[in-house]
Amino acid sequence: MDYRYRVENDTETYRGFFRVRRYTVAYERYRGGMGEPVERECLGRAGSAVVAALPYDPERGELIFVEQFRIGAMVAGVNPWQREIVAGFMDEKDTTPEAAIQRELEEEIGTRARRLEYVAGYFGSPGGSAGRVHLYLAEIDSSQTVAYSGIAAEGEDIAVHRLSYREALDWLAAGKLDNANTLIAMQAFLLRHPHLAAQQHSQATL
Repeated sequence: MDYRYRVENDTETYRGFFRVRRYTVAYERYRGGMGEPVERECLGRAGSAVVAALPYDPERGELIFVEQFRIGAMVAGVNPWQREIVAGFMDEKDTTPEAAIQRELEEEIGTRARRLEYVAGYFGSPGGSAGRVHLYLAEIDSSQTVAYSGIAAEGEDIAVHRLSYREALDWLAAGKLDNANTLIAMQAFLLRHPHLAAQQHSQATL
């Protein structure tokens, strides 16, 4: 199989908070030959990128999460106020993903990272979105965070939560962290810095 495809039509169908395009595409089948053209809609475009980071303070043993209203959760019939890591779109002013996530950290929690650790780049939902996520762990000074944030002109209203590692793990176990970026970031943190969570757990049991 040569993994061939052919785009026969490409039309913008919606432009608002998101942009949606409809594609008519034919692609090669595993059993041979090209299939009949199908229509698929896609959010974003080539080069669309989201940056995300889990902020942590190794000196104070804290993880930082943000909480805000999310329309997708509302439509799904669950609590619309989602607890998440810091995230946002790269825009034309951002020269690199690192610059973009530093901007987002400052906007959402009030402070930039002292050190960024790149975790991975991945597609959040390739069945319908061209957006690629660049995920980081962000070492911060949590004493510099704010309690509330958000860009009012964009309708943002954000609460900032400082949790001990133990409290964050309790949230995870209780299902209070239930979106993909946050779950992947927590897994990366526990895999890359297991001694931090283990150290606080041992202190709590003394």
